[in-house]
Amino acid sequence: MEKDTLLKSFGISYVDLKGYKIIHINKRTSCVLQPLVTSDKGETNYFRLKLNKDKKTVYLIDSILSVGDILYNSRTTGIIFPIIKYQNEDDFSTTGEIRYFNTDKLLSDCIENNLENSEAVCFDNSGLFCLYMSADTLFAYNISTKEKKSIFTFDNPMMYSVELKLKNNILTLIYYSNFVEDFSDLNSAKVINFDYQE
Repeated sequence: MEKDTLLKSFGISYVDLKGYKIIHINKRTSCVLQPLVTSDKGETNYFRLKLNKDKKTVYLIDSILSVGDILYNSRTTGIIFPIIKYQNEDDFSTTGEIRYFNTDKLLSDCIENNLENSEAVCFDNSGLFCLYMSADTLFAYNISTKEKKSIFTFDNPMMYSVELKLKNNILTLIYYSNFVEDFSDLNSAKVINFDYQE
């Protein structure tokens, strides 16, 4: 089994890239995903993310194993990048980060530097908060004050969160309740909905 097999089903990983991949954010801004150079000892599984504005690189993230949905909020001109940096080969657990970049002010922030078993991230309706799962806990992060608070805990440390969406005050989470067993047995992801009031 390849060591990034789990990540093939979520986001974009190195094995999905055939050279460069360009993701257009808006007319002036785009992301370029670029595989890192292979070493003499074999291939690397990592790539680089470059954010370009007006054809100039304004933000760079190296050593990425996988990136989830890159989200842009046009009201606040903010972009969220859920990134997986490491995956354990034995139990498939992942560690990563959530990065934020404001394309008008050209300011960056690390929303979460210890993202566990998740790529599930979204903006709230105003674009002022980042909602995300890490391990079995749902968090809200105030982008302007940099304050983080726990909203809900599932009490299930084996869950892996794939996607988080907010629409009409309903927060939808797509997740695996036990990612080792679910992945090994090819079980489907589960979906749960919450009422969310800002």
